[in-house]
Amino acid sequence: MKQMIPFKHAVPPRRHSPIPGAVFLVSAIALAMISAAMATSWETSTMRTPGGGIIRVGMTRQEVLKELGQPQRAQASTHSTVVGGKSTKKGSSLTYRGDDGLYTITFSGEQVVRIVVLPKRD
Repeated sequence: MKQMIPFKHAVPPRRHSPIPGAVFLVSAIALAMISAAMATSWETSTMRTPGGGIIRVGMTRQEVLKELGQPQRAQASTHSTVVGGKSTKKGSSLTYRGDDGLYTITFSGEQVVRIVVLPKRD
């Protein structure tokens, strides 16, 4: 019967240097900062009004107009959605200026379905 010898590492153990970890951390932070600065727009589910109210996806057009009034920027585009060859609810969007950019509120019929923020560039 052969005697088994425990397997020994053929490669010496690596010594870990803190430098690659620090380089990775600094690179990740820089990438996150650049990504935020280069962001073109983002979608959100809520919007804070100047009076302290909140606009949410699912609200009606009347609720939005009650909270925000008529949009300062006249962009009330209307479009029809087509599903299965049939035209369904009409959609439109209203754009408002907020603290961090332009908010475009998109409606399907009379209900908010999307809120997109285009950041202001200083």
